[in-house]
Amino acid sequence: MLWDESHLWGLMLWRALKDLEIPARIVSSQDIRGEILSTRPPAGLLVPGGWARLKADSLGLAGMSSIRDYISAGGKYLGICGGAGMGLSSASGSPCLDLCHWSRKPMQDRLPNFSGHVRCRVRLPHWKESRRDICLPVWWPSQFEPGDNASDGVRALAEYLEPDQDFWTADLPYSDLKQADICKWEKVYGINLDPGLLRSEPCILHGTMGSGEFVLSYSHLETPQSRQANRLLRELLFTWLGWNIPREVKTRVSSWDLKNIEPVWEDDVLMRCRQGLEEIIELGRAHFLFYWRTPWLLGWRRGVPGSPVNFLYAMAGHAQGQRPGRKAQEFWKGEKESFARHLDSFLSRLKTYLTRERLAMSLAPSSPEASSDLDLQQEKLELFGSFPGYGGLYGRLIQPLDHLLYLLER
Repeated sequence: MLWDESHLWGLMLWRALKDLEIPARIVSSQDIRGEILSTRPPAGLLVPGGWARLKADSLGLAGMSSIRDYISAGGKYLGICGGAGMGLSSASGSPCLDLCHWSRKPMQDRLPNFSGHVRCRVRLPHWKESRRDICLPVWWPSQFEPGDNASDGVRALAEYLEPDQDFWTADLPYSDLKQADICKWEKVYGINLDPGLLRSEPCILHGTMGSGEFVLSYSHLETPQSRQANRLLRELLFTWLGWNIPREVKTRVSSWDLKNIEPVWEDDVLMRCRQGLEEIIELGRAHFLFYWRTPWLLGWRRGVPGSPVNFLYAMAGHAQGQRPGRKAQEFWKGEKESFARHLDSFLSRLKTYLTRERLAMSLAPSSPEASSDLDLQQEKLELFGSFPGYGGLYGRLIQPLDHLLYLLER
């Protein structure tokens, strides 16, 4: 499993692989650039969610070429969400693996911000039934755009049908909305909000490249406690890789309660990070900016940078729940003083930012790209960097924390 630039989504997939007893190991972009896929070729390469562009940047031209060579020679690639996006065509301008001629659907033609479960029609060759309708989770994916080459052998393994009860469009719970009001909300938000744009659209693709195969899934099949998706992930991996499915293997990924992770590593800076973020989350909840959608996933008002807070909180908690080896301890010893300094500044400034953003949102709408207040937008950039992507003080926290988790899980 490729670790780099996955953060929360990498942790989530790694937990799922361990729960479902899929034998796997973590590799880095540096490993792939070092030709590990040719010298020690795996049964399959798994790439979790995250920004596709940042994954491609991390791999570089050499790493991207190594993955293409691996698949062409008979390898198998499973990309989830951002990992799926990286497998598409570079025609849209972003560097991708070009495994097929398909690309991302243009923003104006798709539903740009949706999450939760969607009922999907799934067709797998090994299923006795020709099709099966199941609920699959999606967390802010893009959408596929078919390529011009109809003979490239790409086919849909799953297609969207209709939203389930926990489906949200932007920060609006869809089950509470009247269809007649959708167009009014769209005028306020300035984006498409009608999930009718998803119906019959592909959710999971399968194709071939040379002697190899790829599966690109915009559904997060590794989502905790998503029974039908977890079973599909297990069946897909075991059968696709040619392994027999043991009867005793679990079919559901265990619950992931970020607030109740028992600390094993009593590191003072990690504890401060976790406690400080808990205070931030409670502040956000008091101001109706944050709310818990699941035990592992925050929800947030549109325009509020909730995902970075969620990511840091999950990663700090997971790090505390591990017993560090020598390499992890040595790395953290060299990083924790700088991390603690940036953490104190981040938490202090974020508290002020959130209360000011509450006022700004009351006066005019903000968006993921920009605050409605120009001064606040500058503060947002210094805290989190530019969207899409990340940087600022958050970048100085997430990068060492991510490498620490890599060392803890290796």
